[in-house]
Amino acid sequence: MESKVRRNTDNVKSMATGDDAEYREAIRKQLDDEVKKLFDLEMQKAVQEILEERKNATRQVVEEYKTAIRQIVEEEKEEIRQKANALKKSMLGFGL
Repeated sequence: MESKVRRNTDNVKSMATGDDAEYREAIRKQLDDEVKKLFDLEMQKAVQEILEERKNATRQVVEEYKTAIRQIVEEEKEEIRQKANALKKSMLGFGL
């Protein structure tokens, strides 16, 4: 009789240990899943921020180029006007 009781007690202990291990594994898996979700979410936020920064930097560079191009065009216009005036004076000097 004692051996039967002992076997049942051992069985219960092994089941409890097995359930405990399964419970711990389930908790560990759930924690891993949550950490992965949070990590993925943070990565998505970081990627979004980087893309936004890149877009802003591109806009800034484009605006700087536009300003530089406008300045160069105005300088060229002024140079053309000066050359045209010099040419007019030259032509008037020749009597044309």
